[in-house]
Amino acid sequence: MVEDNALLLGLYQAAFEKAGFTVVCAHDGKTGLAIAKEKVPDGIILDLLMPGTDGFHFLEELKKDPKTSGIKTIVLTVVKKEEELERAKNLGAIECLVKSDLRLAEIIERVRAHF
Repeated sequence: MVEDNALLLGLYQAAFEKAGFTVVCAHDGKTGLAIAKEKVPDGIILDLLMPGTDGFHFLEELKKDPKTSGIKTIVLTVVKKEEELERAKNLGAIECLVKSDLRLAEIIERVRAHF
């Protein structure tokens, strides 16, 4: 899980672990990419708006590396602009979820459907 908001990251980590997922966290895109290349996880939950390496750049880098290009990535963001969500999908996100539109249980179920 790549999320720059420490409070949200802790909340999501606890909820996903309680739901049976193994969660590795990164507070920024640069660290998230390094972890993805080292561990090659089954999936990544990615925020778009982060300082430094944002979610769009993260997706570009993830998908151009043969080692990580197959990792399923779900965007979990506050961004509601359809063109930005479409951009994330065009860069390789399998689904884009808007944080404010879903309860935590719904987010977990949407993620579970892919993993």
